Amino acid sequence: MSKIIHHAPYFDHLIHVAQSDTRVTDAACVQKLLLIINEISIIKVQGEDELRRIWFEVPRGNIEDYGQYEEFLEDEVVGSYDEFLEMWEYTYPEKTKWYDFTVTTYRNELYFFVDSTLTFQFNVSDERPEQVYYSGELIDWLVELVQETMSRIKVDVVKYNEHIKKHLSYDRRFGKMLRKDYWSVFPEEGLSFQKRLNEEDVLILESIVRQSAGDEMDQVINVMTAGNFFEYCKMGYVANDYVKAENNKLSAVELYKRFADGRDEGLTALTLGSEADFLDWYRHKKGGGHPWEICRGGNSTHISLFVQLTEKGWLLVLEGSSCSRVVETVKMAISLYKNQVPFILNKASEIERMIKGIDYIGIVPKTMVPRYCGSHFPSEDRIIDFMNLGFEKSDEMCDKATWFPVKGVELVS
Repeated sequence: MSKIIHHAPYFDHLIHVAQSDTRVTDAACVQKLLLIINEISIIKVQGEDELRRIWFEVPRGNIEDYGQYEEFLEDEVVGSYDEFLEMWEYTYPEKTKWYDFTVTTYRNELYFFVDSTLTFQFNVSDERPEQVYYSGELIDWLVELVQETMSRIKVDVVKYNEHIKKHLSYDRRFGKMLRKDYWSVFPEEGLSFQKRLNEEDVLILESIVRQSAGDEMDQVINVMTAGNFFEYCKMGYVANDYVKAENNKLSAVELYKRFADGRDEGLTALTLGSEADFLDWYRHKKGGGHPWEICRGGNSTHISLFVQLTEKGWLLVLEGSSCSRVVETVKMAISLYKNQVPFILNKASEIERMIKGIDYIGIVPKTMVPRYCGSHFPSEDRIIDFMNLGFEKSDEMCDKATWFPVKGVELVS
């Protein structure tokens, strides 16, 4: 078979086509993928379900391999050649592009991932009637890339691992950066914290951290009604200037309806001053709603004020540690504290460190969504905020970050 010569933009196009329909229906293609499985089987399993991983790189080629300027201009994607050049360099900033290729097995099903996204799958026992299949070219290319890579690994696995550790793009690695160092690269990010919280606010936050680390039974509230809860919410809304002049006459429950998630499970229909109504609702609500999401947002960017019933009374727990909204959370906490409302701030210590700029931001590969990535970092680092390495000022970012070792491959003994 003659050597396939293509470049990363075309490779990415073929990957995109394959990932739109991952089930492999062509018998010849299945045999080629089984050849890949056989090639890579000499690598030690790196995870559950027979997971094995290798890295390979594909040249980006020249700008003509990326696309035709005249077509981009005609389609109004760009307005000038300089914009076209900038787009190419943004999409393919290095002379080669790295790919993370993973294979795994579950029962009789084989899965092939490119950059953590499922690209091919098939069951070895399935019959495959003849039908049109569109990803044979990509499979041929992958066979070649895997064979070339495995040849290097077989000859000198140490040298291969050293090459990966030295040359793998930083946007494919795990790392961490002190927030103050991040602020030194992007000062406007630090100012967004510092302008909104003064020294007194930080001192009060320190008291809140100590309060939240103590015995939670010290923060019990004896009486809870829907009306009380909405008033606690209002304190947070007012503290963050959500309540403008035109809204000054709105009641606490009306403000909750305006800013909360909306799926309140009937909370806003309760008699505001009735303890019995609230207790009955709390014990018998069906679930599925978000009554405690007092500031709506995304999956990780909303702010919640939970109410929990204990043997000794009610607990309020304020939660919202997303970097984009943590200042709002702190302002709410300060307002509750000043109004002598007992409560616990969840992840209080981590939030304090974030506000002071002494926490670490976790850097995750660009193929990973920077949410809920704590399991990839040492627990002692207490990292709760994550990001991908961006294109802007990436050299400065790389210099200031601490990078975790890239895990190499090992051969089966």
